[in-house]
Amino acid sequence: MKKLVLCAAFGLLAASAAAQGAVKVTYAAPAPGGRGIGNMPALRTVLTIDGEQCRIGRELDTLQLLREHPEWAGYLEEMKQRYRVRETQYIDYAAMKYYGAAELADGELIATEESFALEAPGLEIAPSDSVICGYRCKVATTVINSNTINYWFTDEAGVEGTVQPAANLPRGLVLMTARNGRVGLRAVSVEKTRAERPLIPSFPTLVDAAMYRYRINNAGVITVPIFDGEYVGLRESDAPATVDELQADVVYRVSGGTILLKKVKLPESSEGWDIFAQVVQQAEKDAYDRTGSVFVIPTGKERSFLEALVGGGLKSLPAFDAHNGKSYPAIVSTADYDTPVELMRFFTPFGVHGYNHIRVPGQTWADAITYHQDVTHLAPMLQGEVWIGAYIGNWVDKGHKLTLTLKYHPGGGEQGRRVVVPVFNSVNLMEQGGQDYPDFMAADSLRATVEIARPIRGAQLVYLTTGHGGWGGGDEFNQKLNTIFLDGERIFTVIPWREDCSSYRYRNPASGNFNNGLSSSDLSRSNWCPGTVTNPIYVPLGDLPAGRHTFAVTIPQGAPEGSSFSYWCLSGAIVGEEVDALPADAAGVEALGSAGSVGSAASAAKPAAAKSADKKAAAERRAAKKRSRR
Repeated sequence: MKKLVLCAAFGLLAASAAAQGAVKVTYAAPAPGGRGIGNMPALRTVLTIDGEQCRIGRELDTLQLLREHPEWAGYLEEMKQRYRVRETQYIDYAAMKYYGAAELADGELIATEESFALEAPGLEIAPSDSVICGYRCKVATTVINSNTINYWFTDEAGVEGTVQPAANLPRGLVLMTARNGRVGLRAVSVEKTRAERPLIPSFPTLVDAAMYRYRINNAGVITVPIFDGEYVGLRESDAPATVDELQADVVYRVSGGTILLKKVKLPESSEGWDIFAQVVQQAEKDAYDRTGSVFVIPTGKERSFLEALVGGGLKSLPAFDAHNGKSYPAIVSTADYDTPVELMRFFTPFGVHGYNHIRVPGQTWADAITYHQDVTHLAPMLQGEVWIGAYIGNWVDKGHKLTLTLKYHPGGGEQGRRVVVPVFNSVNLMEQGGQDYPDFMAADSLRATVEIARPIRGAQLVYLTTGHGGWGGGDEFNQKLNTIFLDGERIFTVIPWREDCSSYRYRNPASGNFNNGLSSSDLSRSNWCPGTVTNPIYVPLGDLPAGRHTFAVTIPQGAPEGSSFSYWCLSGAIVGEEVDALPADAAGVEALGSAGSVGSAASAAKPAAAKSADKKAAAERRAAKKRSRR
């Protein structure tokens, strides 16, 4: 009772003070995990009220923050450089409008204006036992975009204001907000202050609210255009005769015009960024579904895929000798060569855009297809100067049009010494340069041995697999088990399969229609659909010690029929955190089937060194037992 009387008395004093001049209310968010706010936080939101005008800004006490978290010094400076947007909000109760104003990194000022109402229908007000900063509160509830919003507010302060402007507000001073039951901001102090007049400045330019928020949300994004509306189709190569003559920032068409190639300048560091690749594709003269691939060409070893694309041809690169008696150049990494690493594998639909004149009742065709994929796991390969290629297999001039963009979004990504190790890539990117289809799996496995310079903690194999053979008995339309081995041990099995292809009928105007009501693009396939991206499968490898490691993939590829044959496009790269040493008791994790896949691992996957140590220890125990019996 005594506490309530004291709080009420404090509230009356504060209300009296508020009525005499400007008021400053400081808010903070709860600590992680929903814990209380405690002392004045380093990052706070400040509401200044002067009469019928309010200003909402953010304050950051850098010294306090660094005292609490000294390890954030570098990160804090990096975030300042990446975001560099100063935003302030204003409320004008006389005009019943609220404003957002922002200064962007280039100094441009933008602002927006929206109207609001006070206690309009849809705002429910109820009593509350809460006392915040000495003020007795009521609670108002409304619903915005399916989210339940609560405002704890008081009408004892003699002023009106809120830190969360919205279309429908309570009358009074909002001291706490919550969204779907989680507290957002809570007042930690209410005090008198001096405020300049007028509190709300004039705004030279107003934009609509959607554009305003879009500009702010994307202010820190780095957009790197790679290819812009480039044709992919049969034509002579326009690249110079040797790799040394290639120039940066020039688009080359190689391998009969079906590969676009460009050396681009990316951000110097990719750490701390979420990176997305976006492809926009249209068919011009090619009505068929085709394999597409966006890839990075590693150049850190003696030889690279560039040599095959420019001048030397496929014979200049190491080959995989299969049991069918054929050699397949450029598809496995070796000591002096790394395969291209796929950023994205996509499949063009049947004739989008170029064949939209075909009419099917009930269908409205898309005009272009956008393939948008997170490629942050390959961040170490997406920094500095990089060779990037884009491939669409086809057999006509100007078969497709392609645009490729990379976007770097701040504040995310993976930390630590991330590493990418290319292992294999059997996609016949140089189909028009004489590269055979990878049709050897019936009598063989795809095998690749790589050398790991330093241990990799939490290693994964990023595995892309799609089956092809476009007739009833082909692997494209029949489920086949993929099995992966590491250093002779089976670690992963999966049946890669897509059953959602009929969801994308509107992307496939030239798809063949059958007399049972289905269309070719509707049919389920071996991990791909016309007009979609194929997602990678992440195979857990555990902690991988330094040294040589051999991967093998087996698939029971179907037999050919007449001139038709099956083949599998496979690519794999190791990702993880490079470390100087692994713990002495490090062991691999149990290999699990991917979520939603058919099949599971038949055995645990331990790194080779750990398995060898286990065998050695077991042998020593057996020898010790024999000695004890003597």
